[in-house]
Amino acid sequence: MRQTRFAWPTNKPKSIYQNPLFVLALFLIVIIVNGCTAVSQQPKTFTIGVLNLAPVLEPVYDGFKDQMNQLGYVEGVNVTYLYAGPVGDIAKLDEAAQNLVAQKVDLILALSTPGAQAAQRATQEIPIVFAPISDPLAVGIVTNLAQPGGNATGVQWALSEPRRLQWLLDIAPGVKSVYIPYNPDDSSAVIVLRKIEETAAQLGLTLILQEARNEVEITAALDAIPATADAIFLLPDNLVVSRIADFVDTAVARKLPLTAPGDSTVVAGGLVSYGLDFYKTGEQSARMAHQILQGTPAGSLPVETSDFFLSINLKTAAAIGLEIPESTLRQADTLIRE
Repeated sequence: MRQTRFAWPTNKPKSIYQNPLFVLALFLIVIIVNGCTAVSQQPKTFTIGVLNLAPVLEPVYDGFKDQMNQLGYVEGVNVTYLYAGPVGDIAKLDEAAQNLVAQKVDLILALSTPGAQAAQRATQEIPIVFAPISDPLAVGIVTNLAQPGGNATGVQWALSEPRRLQWLLDIAPGVKSVYIPYNPDDSSAVIVLRKIEETAAQLGLTLILQEARNEVEITAALDAIPATADAIFLLPDNLVVSRIADFVDTAVARKLPLTAPGDSTVVAGGLVSYGLDFYKTGEQSARMAHQILQGTPAGSLPVETSDFFLSINLKTAAAIGLEIPESTLRQADTLIRE
C-alpha cells in the first residue's frame, strides 16, 4: 500500500526574538533603564553655608564638620562648605547672610545669636541650625522650644551663666565687686546680663559695667578696669571673648580671678568656666543638620540644650595666688595643671 507523508511548511514565522528590529529596540531600552538607574544611584550633594561672628566659635565649626564626616558627609564628595571665616563685626552679618542665600545653600549653620538673627532676616525658606545661642526664645528666633516652627532650630545654652557667677564666688569667696565688659548691640549678652544682675543682687555683689562694641572699645575696656574690681566676668559675648588672651594677661597681671564662657577660655588661661564645650556643641548641631538634610523640617526639631562642664585652671589659680577649696576641685569636670 502506498503511504502518504505530510510535509510541514518550511517557511514558518521566525521567533520575535529573532526579529532584528525587536532586538534593537530591546537594546535601547536596556541602555535607557541602566542610565536612569545610574543617575538615581548617584549620591545627593549638599551645600552648607556657615555664618560665624567671631574666632572664639571656630571649635563649634570644627566639631560640626567632624561629626558630619562621621555621618557620611564627606567634604568635596557630597558636601561643600561655604565659609569665609569669622565676620568680626555684627554690622556685617546681614550682608554675609544674604550672600549665602544668594548662593542657594541647602542649610545655614549660624554661630552665635547675632548670626542666627541675621540668617533669619535673610531667609525664611532655607533651614537654619544655630549653635550655640543663649536664649532663642527670649530673642525671638523661635516661638516654642519643643516645636520651633519656622525654619530654625539648634542648640541653646539655657542660661547657665548665673551658676557660673556662683562658681566664681565658691572659688574666690572674697570677691565683692565684679567687672563686666559687654557689647550692648549683642542681644545675647544683654539678656544674660539681666540674669546676672538679678543673681548679683541676691549674692550682694556690685557689678561694674563697661560697654565695648568693637575692637577699639574692647581695648579701652581692658585699660579701664578700676582698682575696686575684685574679678572679671565675661558674658557670652563673642567679640569680647575673642580677646580672651588679652583679658587673661590683664587679669593675671592684676591678680584678678577671671571667668568666661566655654571650656576653651580656661584652656586659654581663664580661671574658671561653667558652660558648654564648643566642639561637642558642634557635634550636637551636626546631628540636627543631618536630620534636616534627610528631609525633617527644621521647625519640627526641638531646640536642644548643651551639656555643661566645670573647668578650672590650677596654673592660673597659682599665678594669682588663689587656693581653691578641695570640695570645689572634686566637682570639676576638667582641671588644667599646666
